[in-house]
Amino acid sequence: MALQFKAVERVNPQTKEKGWYAAPKLTGKRTLKEFSVDLSEKSSLSSGDVQSAIVNMIQEMPKWLMNGDSVKLDGFGSFRLSFSSEGVATKDEVTANLITDIRLIFDADDAIKERIAKTKINPAE
Repeated sequence: MALQFKAVERVNPQTKEKGWYAAPKLTGKRTLKEFSVDLSEKSSLSSGDVQSAIVNMIQEMPKWLMNGDSVKLDGFGSFRLSFSSEGVATKDEVTANLITDIRLIFDADDAIKERIAKTKINPAE
């Protein structure tokens, strides 16, 4: 299986000049239902059981993350929250009001990174 790419024109954020860049050609979206059916074919669980487990994980994960935990799914990767804040001169001046952007960070497990690094890339047809 190979990932396809297409040429897209973009502005370089550093030089402000236009240029052409390779970008992945996305072919569609997988729904939770489709994902559950595919996973059920590889296990003894029904697609409904798989879907229920995924939905429950999605409902619980924000609670764990907002509690300050990282969430590690062995073989898949880790999720954690991060944020940006404005800088101030002293420790006592640091408050929640300085936080400007909360982000969800995903770090894939090494096995997934290695598999993706070996992906063949072809031009889109």
